Amino acid sequence: MTLKGNRQLLSSAWLDGCLRIVIAIQSIGLSGRYLFSKNEWESHVFEWLLFDWGWPEPLAQTMDNAGTWLTLVAGGLLCLIGWLKHRRFGDTGLPTALTWLDRIAAGWIACWLLVMAVAHMMRATLWAELTLAEDAVRYIAPVTLIILSGRPAASPLVKGGRSGGTPLAVLLLMIAASATFAAHGYKAVERYGPFTDLILLSDLQWTHMSMSQTTAETILVVVGVIDLVVALLLIPTRWRSVALYMAVWGIIAAVSRMTAYGFGAWPETLLRAANGGVPLAIFGYWTISRASRLQLPRETSESETHTLDETRNKIQIAIRR
Repeated sequence: MTLKGNRQLLSSAWLDGCLRIVIAIQSIGLSGRYLFSKNEWESHVFEWLLFDWGWPEPLAQTMDNAGTWLTLVAGGLLCLIGWLKHRRFGDTGLPTALTWLDRIAAGWIACWLLVMAVAHMMRATLWAELTLAEDAVRYIAPVTLIILSGRPAASPLVKGGRSGGTPLAVLLLMIAASATFAAHGYKAVERYGPFTDLILLSDLQWTHMSMSQTTAETILVVVGVIDLVVALLLIPTRWRSVALYMAVWGIIAAVSRMTAYGFGAWPETLLRAANGGVPLAIFGYWTISRASRLQLPRETSESETHTLDETRNKIQIAIRR
């Protein structure tokens, strides 16, 4: 296999593996928020079932907890199946049973997180209409794994680099990342209170700059404008620098939950793993694919040289005869 082919395989493996890890981390964060954290609270699914649909409280509680537990188990299955996919079945692809189990696990996570987003949109008041966009990376990441699940680990996702077109999975990830950053950017520009609190509390506990609320809101507006700009640039430009910025800032914003509220807020950080993890998956995929495209002219030149050498040898043999 050529170096270009190897890089294509590496880009495929990176995309698949990175998404599995990100989804597993956010599943742990979800279970931490609703099951394990000392600050545990009920989800909007529970409130939706209890108050809007009139379910008995024990039944609504059981359904809410069951959904979270299943999401945690499904996240673990995705990691296990991913390991088997790359270590045991790299050349042949997963057996049919494991492929379907992989798809079911990813599908459950996508559906449950989408249901949670819809429930939040139905029950919340402030900026509830932005929930589907805000949480897009959370439920789209598992959808992309469903698209990729039946493909062997040793099967490239692209054919000939950019000329083969952007894979559907990567396109969905770009749309999701842009939607999430656009929603967060808009809320930041509007000086969303909880975002301001993250800056002020982080300063109070770590930087000790005695930042005023006006300064924090100014910083928030600047960050919001940048978020909106990168959200608009990601899809049409496909610049790696944009994806890298989104990855770094997404991770920083997620960690800010702990810098503001202490390490007890770890579920809030892990739950937002996809905010930076999805752009990171895109950045890594583009970086490896770009290296593959840059290698193509060299390989073509070497192939042409080899062909010319063979032709020259044949001519010399014919002359000698």
